[in-house]
Amino acid sequence: MADNFAVSAGTGVTLAADDIGGVYTPRIKLDVGADGLTSAFTGTLASITNLAAGTVTSVANLAAGTVTRLNGGTLTALGIGTISVGTVLDIGLRHGDEFATVVTGTGTATGTVRAAVAGSAIYVTTAIISAGTATTNIGLSSGTPTSNNVLGTLTFAANGGLAAMPLNPPLRTTSGSALVWSQSGTSNVSLTISGYID
Repeated sequence: MADNFAVSAGTGVTLAADDIGGVYTPRIKLDVGADGLTSAFTGTLASITNLAAGTVTSVANLAAGTVTRLNGGTLTALGIGTISVGTVLDIGLRHGDEFATVVTGTGTATGTVRAAVAGSAIYVTTAIISAGTATTNIGLSSGTPTSNNVLGTLTFAANGGLAAMPLNPPLRTTSGSALVWSQSGTSNVSLTISGYID
């Protein structure tokens, strides 16, 4: 059982308090230590309206809200929310489903750069295309070859080409569609395409 203290007449005991408009409010230190031991409270807080300053060593779960400044550490996932920054925001964005593909074709041809993934779009961040001979109507399409609705229609003279990087915002297919390429000429075409699926 924790020790108690008694206040007797003629004996003074000093307690921490705050004077608010003439009313003294006790100051309470949260401690969850066992008898004779100290252990500061580090449990779960249901809600923090504003944390003006200080250090948060670990956040197991931030279900919702706004992180105004993240000076260091790891932000594993931000599904829904807002990140505001005053000076520097250093977040390395990486995609585990990145790809880099080289495809070639001779004559009138179509081909698949990246196969369709159900429920996901294919994003193109780099496109390098070269043509050995003059060619017309070359491009990238979402699902249907020759539509050139992702990149195109492009026309190259002999030994012409395109290098576009980085593409920001990236080009993209519609969700669930393959990324395909096509040409209507007779050139020896090479395409180097990189991006990610999300």
